[in-house]
Amino acid sequence: MPNEFVYHDFHVHVGERIGGYRLRDSFADLNKLRMSDCRKQAVLGSIGVFVTEEENSCLKDKFINMQETAKREFEGDVFWHLSPVHSKVEDTIPLLGAKTDLKLYSTYRNAGLYSSYQQIELWMQALENSRTRILIHCEDDDTIQEYSKRYPFTHPHDHCLRRPELAEIRAVEKVLDLAVKHRHPVHIVHVSSSRAALLIKEAKLNFAEITCETAPHYLLYNESKFMEKNAHRWICTPPFRSEASRGMLVELVQDQVFDILASDHCAFTVADKDRYQDILEKVPCGIAGIEYLFSSMHKALVDTGKIGCDMLDQLTRINPAKLMNLTY
Repeated sequence: MPNEFVYHDFHVHVGERIGGYRLRDSFADLNKLRMSDCRKQAVLGSIGVFVTEEENSCLKDKFINMQETAKREFEGDVFWHLSPVHSKVEDTIPLLGAKTDLKLYSTYRNAGLYSSYQQIELWMQALENSRTRILIHCEDDDTIQEYSKRYPFTHPHDHCLRRPELAEIRAVEKVLDLAVKHRHPVHIVHVSSSRAALLIKEAKLNFAEITCETAPHYLLYNESKFMEKNAHRWICTPPFRSEASRGMLVELVQDQVFDILASDHCAFTVADKDRYQDILEKVPCGIAGIEYLFSSMHKALVDTGKIGCDMLDQLTRINPAKLMNLTY
């Protein structure tokens, strides 16, 4: 591994509340990852941060507040992913520019984040002139509702059964159809299903402005992680998949199906993770990952000869920089 490497993380949740819980990390905490010392082999360059509109505040006000905080506390570049909840299209579009894009969810109906496929299509039509990229969390909510009724949440492993690969596959397929139909740029976040990744690979042949990412935890872990002690602390969405799917994802990284690797860093305190360990539906959903994005992938993929340093550089620095419109 080089003495020092700069990486960019396109998918970071920081400095806001999710599901009523304050995220563990501030912009100041992440800024520490930019500081080089003799023990570090990789330092954080820039981040892509989510701004999710809350029930009692408008997206514009929250965006301004988070920008001001980031300017004070974080020395690197910040790209912004905006998630409107109740703001109108005409109020959101003026916020979109060279350092912003849109983030939509095809699930989380109960949390108020859900967008139907019809609503996603309407956003594509509204953004036809600007062609602003839309990031989409792809899990089919109807499928999740069906499987959640079938499998009560009594054990951490039930998370895999309640949010099956089928939900991701169905949502990815529908979103890709819309992207190709409207020739609109989309980025599929945290792909965990190998079958969904293959659908994306095929769609890219028809429309080059489809991009996607996977996260290190989907390449490192499988669903057996949810059978370990304190497994509730590993609950994240999408959940970890089967060993066969995990292995296939690694092969698809080697085949250059993924444009970037991104951490989906969404860290909560241990106390918040543990508070509802006996009521698993209330456990905050997300895990940490930004600090080990580069080092874990170097160890798992480069040191084992699965990919070269150049490919890891492409996945963690060059391509994320392009998505964030960074110039050097």
